[in-house]
Amino acid sequence: MMNASDRSASTEARRKAILDAALALFLEKGFSETTMEDIRQHSGASTGSIYHHFKNKDMLARALYLEGRQDMNQAVIEALATEDPYKGLTGVIYAYLQWFEQNPELGQYVMQAADTEYLGAYIKVLRQKITTSISGESFPAQFLNWLLPFVEAGIIVRLPQQLYYPLAIGPSREFVRRWLRTRIATEMQEARAPLAEMAWATLSASHAQG
Repeated sequence: MMNASDRSASTEARRKAILDAALALFLEKGFSETTMEDIRQHSGASTGSIYHHFKNKDMLARALYLEGRQDMNQAVIEALATEDPYKGLTGVIYAYLQWFEQNPELGQYVMQAADTEYLGAYIKVLRQKITTSISGESFPAQFLNWLLPFVEAGIIVRLPQQLYYPLAIGPSREFVRRWLRTRIATEMQEARAPLAEMAWATLSASHAQG
């Protein structure tokens, strides 16, 4: 007989199996062509279990996106646990690239989600909510809060605050967007150091003065 801890672990394992099945099917067949029955068969879950966790396919798609974003953000935020601006900034780039390398399918789903008909409107509302209500919880806000003391200390170049995150992440994001099409391991390995150093060179006050 399972105790409460075992039941919780089993429930979470079923939920993850459902999400994993949905991700594989959304990428293979597309959202519109994937049915809840497809997801049930692919995951091995019962119909009752699927609808216990997710009211419908739209809610499942949203959960998959949101949890993917949260997992990626958490991985990158861990790089900021340092008082060394060079180590933190380059660490963010390494962590960002590593997350996509380790989660290419989920990364592709998250990267493309805003451009899809079934998630685009949801993501627009979600971004507005983050901007107006919980901005301090978003990774760009946490990144900026970590960076500002170094700006005040003259280590990081002073810029309009809205530029720091796109200047740091933008080149890596564009590389990842292209890399996901081929997923060649050596290309990812070769890109890490140059992209990390580029982020530092872009924001470092000493490089700007030079």
